[in-house]
Amino acid sequence: MSQAEMALLKKGLIPYFQPIVEVSTGCITAFEALARYEDDEANVSSAAYLFGDTSISLKDRREIDQYVRAQAITKASLLPDGTRLTLNISPELIEYDQDRPIIHTIEMIERSSLKPNQVVIELLETKGQVSDLKKLVSVYRDAGMRIAVDDFGSGFSHFDRAIALEPDVIKLDMKLLKLASVGGLLAGSAVKSIVDFCTKSGAVIVVEGVETEDEFFFGLSCGAHYMQGFLFSPAQKEFLSKDTFQTQISALRKRFFKHMQEESIRSSERYNALITILDEVTLLDLETMAGQQTMEAKLSSIEGVLRYFIADSEGYQECPNYVLNNEGRFVDEQTQWKAVNWSWRPYFCQASCSQRAIVSDEYLDIHSGKHCKTAAVRLKNGSVLLVDINVAV
Repeated sequence: MSQAEMALLKKGLIPYFQPIVEVSTGCITAFEALARYEDDEANVSSAAYLFGDTSISLKDRREIDQYVRAQAITKASLLPDGTRLTLNISPELIEYDQDRPIIHTIEMIERSSLKPNQVVIELLETKGQVSDLKKLVSVYRDAGMRIAVDDFGSGFSHFDRAIALEPDVIKLDMKLLKLASVGGLLAGSAVKSIVDFCTKSGAVIVVEGVETEDEFFFGLSCGAHYMQGFLFSPAQKEFLSKDTFQTQISALRKRFFKHMQEESIRSSERYNALITILDEVTLLDLETMAGQQTMEAKLSSIEGVLRYFIADSEGYQECPNYVLNNEGRFVDEQTQWKAVNWSWRPYFCQASCSQRAIVSDEYLDIHSGKHCKTAAVRLKNGSVLLVDINVAV
């Protein structure tokens, strides 16, 4: 590309800064630098496409990348106290000299008023050899910068990358978050598992792409420390004050807390009633027809009950599954579960050792497709009664 063409490509190319907020304080803690085009009429558009445009040579993409980053680092002298600058780095654009990465960002920071510990390097992709990525990360870390992995959870390979790179910050993939926030049990479980993985690894969790209150609430329910997205602000030309969103986030936290309290009370009332019924069943003589009929009458009164079955003390199912039909009676489900062993299920072991009924975590029942929990209680003879319940009712 000629110098004139490069100058034209750079015209109006500047960094904008999107705030990252801490949910516990409501304060802005960091700003992510993002490439934008601003025309003479102050119209702004994303310039992110430049860095993946293979019609532009790798050398020219590196020059464009460094041009935007140099501006962001220079402007970072205006960062509010106690905040950091997040810089996006694509490993593909890094130059190497005899297997040693050449890091122009470090040179830029050394020439600026910015301190290395004010900078977070966000890896935009984690393709390529882990050994090369570790070398790259090592150079940034040795210079005093923190490391973030972007779009974590968008592919299983990210787990081995995270284990190898040990990032300080993990940003959750917004596509997965959006699926989970609208009630997808599998996506929700995946996000919560990823958050659990991040927490145990010692990484700080940032949820990006937060656009609605529901997405913010889901992020809170997953235990996210920080959030970023249009719910608060798009990328801005200037740095915002640290306390810009404190009032908004405080109000959101209060609404979330109130909602969780109400849900907790409803859930507690429902499952306390369930446990009371199951505890009453343990007092019945199930060897008699009258005892069995009384048990089924009590079970049919449970909100959302789907079926019940009984396993012996070692976990082997003793009877068929009895499903509640439309007439309110339990009938043989005609499934081949008798003699199957359930001792490996966590709730079976808990119930076999407990004096009271227990309730499992929520799961997706593969046969009915319903969101379920299983309640279990040990009976007089040592067998365990198991009751599947539709939690969505």
